[in-house]
Amino acid sequence: MARRGIVLLALAALLGLAAAPATRAHGGLRLSNPSAGATLGASPAAVQLSFSEQPEPSLSEIRVLAADGEPLVVGPATLVAGDPNALAVRVKELPRGVYRVEWRVVSAVDGHATTGVYAFGIGVAPPVGAGAQELEAGSPSSALELAGRWLLLAGLALLVGIAAAAAARFGGAGSVPLAAAGWVLAAAGLALVAEAQRRYAEVPVADLLETPVGRALLWRGVAVAAAGAALLLARRRRRAGLTAAGLAALAAIGVHVTAGHAAAGGWPSGASIAGQWAHFAAAGIWLGGLAALLLHVRGGPSAVKSAAVRRFSAVALAALGLVAVTGVLRAVDELGSWRELGSTGYGRAVVLKVLLVAAIAGLGALHRRRSLPAAARDLGPLRRISQGELLLAAAALAVAAVLGSIPPPAAGQGALPPGIEASGTADGVRAELTAASASPGANTFTVRLDGGAGPVRLRFRPLDDPGVAETTLALRREGGSFTGAGDNLAFDGRWRVTVEAGRARVPLEVEVQTPPQRLSVERIPGQAPKYTVKVDLRNLMRFSPEPERPGRSLVTVTSYDEIEDEQPLASLVVTHAAGDGPARQVPVRRVGPGRFLAEVELVAGKNTLTGIARKPDGARLRASAGLDVRG
Repeated sequence: MARRGIVLLALAALLGLAAAPATRAHGGLRLSNPSAGATLGASPAAVQLSFSEQPEPSLSEIRVLAADGEPLVVGPATLVAGDPNALAVRVKELPRGVYRVEWRVVSAVDGHATTGVYAFGIGVAPPVGAGAQELEAGSPSSALELAGRWLLLAGLALLVGIAAAAAARFGGAGSVPLAAAGWVLAAAGLALVAEAQRRYAEVPVADLLETPVGRALLWRGVAVAAAGAALLLARRRRRAGLTAAGLAALAAIGVHVTAGHAAAGGWPSGASIAGQWAHFAAAGIWLGGLAALLLHVRGGPSAVKSAAVRRFSAVALAALGLVAVTGVLRAVDELGSWRELGSTGYGRAVVLKVLLVAAIAGLGALHRRRSLPAAARDLGPLRRISQGELLLAAAALAVAAVLGSIPPPAAGQGALPPGIEASGTADGVRAELTAASASPGANTFTVRLDGGAGPVRLRFRPLDDPGVAETTLALRREGGSFTGAGDNLAFDGRWRVTVEAGRARVPLEVEVQTPPQRLSVERIPGQAPKYTVKVDLRNLMRFSPEPERPGRSLVTVTSYDEIEDEQPLASLVVTHAAGDGPARQVPVRRVGPGRFLAEVELVAGKNTLTGIARKPDGARLRASAGLDVRG
């Protein structure tokens, strides 16, 4: 009955492996600029995507398409300075319309691919539901990779365990053929993993090998080849050859771990990689060592075999402790909360692996209580229990292959752009407003009231865009709050959002983020400094404060085209923020078609000047420049 239960548990684990969710790429999209569903006032100079893992530019592609499918990208995707996980691609000048962003990104960490799509608009709201979507949850390469990882881990575990058995003298002469079998498993597994990653990358092998993903495959291949060469030596000098093969297998494990989750976890990569390496090494010593022991104790009992069993028991106990400690630490690193153990595929796989390891540990305890005392006279209990232990070990390695192939919950943390939070009190009511995103376009708004009651409505008015009509959004009650979705924050800048709750009116001020802009500073002795902001491909805005010191200053604000010719503006609003304080409008007067003078009271330290302009054709420009004024 006990053996039947072991078989059923192992089969359940293997069925769980077969029914596991399709492998999803680890380099999931975290942030996009423009954001998904956004409505912009002018064309962006580039589209930038940030992922949860570092992408490999040479294997990745970002496409920006017009409604008719016309490609609008200028040049290949490149890494973004200051953000190693981001790719950007320059785009042509985009006229009014809705645009589709498609990406296929290959992680430089583990070689998995992400494919997705979203939409944004220029002067036009994109369709409802234009949020970023991952199109490809898996691929035919997934099963190939799972099989490859399973064989690779099993083969390396055998090599490490047999080397430990040779060093601790609980393995016999039959260990060399068993190690050779382990080497064949590892080599076959590596070949399958390499083919899966080539399919993910969709490039020839030669191109793949020039990337970090390919180089990791090469180094694993070098380590596996070194293990094979050591096994040739083991035919003459068994212990030295097996020890060398085990060290090569440990090196292969190190490279394998470096090209996996541990290299991209939330903890320092060195500690995560060391912990994962120790976890796999200890599991190999425990499980591979058990296989070597079973081969060594064939036949009848003897004092030599009994001593080997005792030595293995001591080594296995230490290895089990290391497996348990490092496994818990790795799970904590990859899971955001305990709830994710049941709510995510990765968490459920962790639970299954814990159950399998616990079952193996239970059989190990049975070894110490029954098999170890009886080993001198009867090896039957040892063999029966060990067979079940190895079957469970095969299932545990299968689950480990799944864990290496699906993204941990921690990989998706921080996937949402920063949101909006604002609160205020008026008419005896306190209102707290939150929004899912601080980017322009479609958004979800939630209001919590203290002292007020519904119905609740939001009124949106842009503070720095005179002439733009107000909009409203009715919210519906959901439990203790009120929620609604809309594209009322249509463009970047400051907004007055008034919460209307019954007769109460609570005014709040929020700011919608401006996409990152390039700022250049020019200082020529005897002239006012020039802070030039590249708004987009065809528009520049320049701020020239005179004098640039604390106190009253006249700031010349000028609009230029792409060749730096002054271009006319229909209107301009200028705001100034001192330090981290709120932005406030300042007086301006026109001195030319595209030139204005703004009266600003500069302060020592950080100052932020923002210009919000309308061109004669109605196009909106917004530029911000940060000044560090010395006292």
